Amino acid sequence: MCTSNSLHFYARRSLKEDRRFTQLFVALAKLHLGLRKPKQQRLLSTEELGSTAFGGDLLKKSNAKTKRPFSPRAAIHVVMRTRGAFSLLKRGRRARVAQVVAAHARRQIVHVHRFANAGNHLHFLVECREQERFQNFLRAVSGAIALLVKIEEGQTRTESFWLQRPWTRLVAASGRAFVNVWRYVDLNEIEGGAWGISRREAQAIQYGDLGPPRPWLSFA
Repeated sequence: MCTSNSLHFYARRSLKEDRRFTQLFVALAKLHLGLRKPKQQRLLSTEELGSTAFGGDLLKKSNAKTKRPFSPRAAIHVVMRTRGAFSLLKRGRRARVAQVVAAHARRQIVHVHRFANAGNHLHFLVECREQERFQNFLRAVSGAIALLVKIEEGQTRTESFWLQRPWTRLVAASGRAFVNVWRYVDLNEIEGGAWGISRREAQAIQYGDLGPPRPWLSFA
């Protein structure tokens, strides 16, 4: 005959066994299905990054065949400068250029913190975990934007649309250096007329007053 105490004992034992079984099942599922949370990579500091600028005018002063610096633990400031013949802001072109950037960022899984269209040049602050995907992103965006503008302007010349190869520099993915680049890219977007305020007014804005800034395009 089962007493209330014995029933309570068996109930507690059953609950413990169920809990252990659940824990074991979840552990096995993570192991076999690859659901273990990956170890977070340590971000690189500004001191560790050192001088990592590449492209633009720098190629005139160094070997153009050197490899573009890259790190999956750092953010990257990118600048693409046109020859200036046609504005990237003309006749609603701002939206079409942004669509090109967003489409290729999604395709290559490039996290775009900030993006600015200043008319004759573009600024990006991005992160990417794979160098090949980042290189593909640069090539695809530069090629697609050049083709878009040439078609809209009825140009058939083979002259390069871009003045130089993209300029890039690795930036610590957190801290003061990261925020400084973030603000600098926003100021370039303001110069392009996106915010409807002056550069002086924008410089007076404290980011702490606006709350945490949101990424332009995120896959988090």
